[in-house]
Amino acid sequence: MLETWLRTNRRILSLGLVLPALISAAGVAMFYLATQHGALSYLKWFGCFIFAAGIMTALGLFSLTRIPRLAFEDGHLLVYLQSAGPFRVPIEMVECFFMGQATSDFRSRGGKEVETATIVVRLAEAAKEWHHREVSGSLGHWCDGYIIIYGTWCEPIDQNLLRQLNQRLIEKHRELRTPTEASPK
Repeated sequence: MLETWLRTNRRILSLGLVLPALISAAGVAMFYLATQHGALSYLKWFGCFIFAAGIMTALGLFSLTRIPRLAFEDGHLLVYLQSAGPFRVPIEMVECFFMGQATSDFRSRGGKEVETATIVVRLAEAAKEWHHREVSGSLGHWCDGYIIIYGTWCEPIDQNLLRQLNQRLIEKHRELRTPTEASPK
């Protein structure tokens, strides 16, 4: 079963729902006005199309709020930093989580780069096959055994969150070292 460790930034994605809502409302208004004024049927269909496009865009954005940035499942840390699905890193390759800071994609009014908090996932040095992956540059960076997740696109990062992440990691490492009751002795 999928256990979410780090959620996506639902606030910013919810803000993105404003435009699809306006598009859908425009489609409804177009349909209504075309019906009331006896306009050509293609205007009614166009209004329906605009409404459907807004709804589909909203559903797509809503589905993104359900995808975590980090999760755990079947002995793997799932890292969601690309659109093709998660990377499945064996949990024993993950050493710790710590806080960092990086420049974000956003700029201040003066054009200066804005700093964002990050979560850094340190991978074991011996896990050479996990030291680099191509990821979406707006979501993070993965190089030299470090996975950097930009705080812009995840839930707020603070010391409490880092403590929870490291605690869950310790628990999963202990579970790996502890033989299960079903295993032969």
